[in-house]
Amino acid sequence: MSKILFIEDDFSVRFTLEKLLNFLDNEVEVACSGEEGLSKIQMKTFFDIIVCDIDMPLMDGFCCLEKILKLFPQPPFSSFIFISAYVDQNIIQKVLQIKADCVIKKPIDQEFLRIILLTLRIKHELNEI
Repeated sequence: MSKILFIEDDFSVRFTLEKLLNFLDNEVEVACSGEEGLSKIQMKTFFDIIVCDIDMPLMDGFCCLEKILKLFPQPPFSSFIFISAYVDQNIIQKVLQIKADCVIKKPIDQEFLRIILLTLRIKHELNEI
């Protein structure tokens, strides 16, 4: 079981993906904005995975990750996943530059998400050895 912080501004996406993440045997905390996500990270010491939408008002996902990394010398997560309805070469380059684990295009396929989460769990467990 992974502890996941899920940051998404769209209610229907948030509702659906939260249920899917729970179904895939995760403990999920939800934030409706980048600001709320930052607040939850400051209240909790560590998440295994942060899943964050890119396109959000006021603070987009890239800005959210940059602020997290500035606030915490040691990242408060093992893996960071961006999600977005719009993924192009520019987005992929930004994701790689900011050192996130991946970007997943919405709508998200359940089996694909399960494989990504399993891969990240294995990566985390290998890093602990």
